[in-house]
Amino acid sequence: MLQAELDLLVLAFQQGDKAALTALYQHFHRDLLRFAHWQVHGHPVAADLVQNVWFKVLKRVHRLEDPAVFTSWLYRAVRWEVLDWQKQSNQRLTEVLAQPELLQAPLLPEDDFGDCLSGFCAEDQLLVRLFYQHELAQQDIALILQIPPGTVKSRLYRIRQQLAAQIRPVAEENQSAGATEQRGDSHE
Repeated sequence: MLQAELDLLVLAFQQGDKAALTALYQHFHRDLLRFAHWQVHGHPVAADLVQNVWFKVLKRVHRLEDPAVFTSWLYRAVRWEVLDWQKQSNQRLTEVLAQPELLQAPLLPEDDFGDCLSGFCAEDQLLVRLFYQHELAQQDIALILQIPPGTVKSRLYRIRQQLAAQIRPVAEENQSAGATEQRGDSHE
């Protein structure tokens, strides 16, 4: 959906148009759920957190002055909802530890980013996911993470460099293994 279409839907939603709310919900809900699901490490509470955000959006959308920042406003709301839940869950952790069966969360389906990002800190993983998985603009990511846009750009550059350094030895190893196999096949 184009930014202009989103802006018009947000304006209509602010004026009480339920069809606009439905369209915005359908457009964003799946990605927000995936975003929350990753942040809570697959915990089933992700859907509840996203639903809470939509309730808050219903109450607070009239406060949003610039419809162009709706996407980053929405993602930031999910991020803060998750952080609040994590604080509360840390306070309840001692209760859960007494019941080990509650600690077993369902396994997540394979994640395209999981393996290659495992060595990065949580902030860098979040940045990569927002940029590549959720395809958000650097300006929107800056608003969500509440950091300057230049910081987003420099962190993405640094992460790309580190990933390239990780991939380079594997690619060279695969090339040398392929060349050895070809030489072995030609002698037969």
